[in-house]
Amino acid sequence: LSIDHVIPRSQGGQTTWQNCVLACVKCNAHKANRTPEEANMRLRRAPDQPSWRPMFSSSDLPMASWQRFITTT
Repeated sequence: LSIDHVIPRSQGGQTTWQNCVLACVKCNAHKANRTPEEANMRLRRAPDQPSWRPMFSSSDLPMASWQRFITTT
């Protein structure tokens, strides 16, 4: 996988969460220095800043199976 700029840097696109997506190397090379529309391609989803929250349970309590590895103070 590679990082693709939705609006290419050559067209003024910035390296931000809202302008970067993951793309396979072949698709990124095909798109080249064009927007998805110019390359006749479409995004699978709109770019967005990832959230770290999915790594944790909704209650923010450690999983029971982790208890023996976690010390409480």
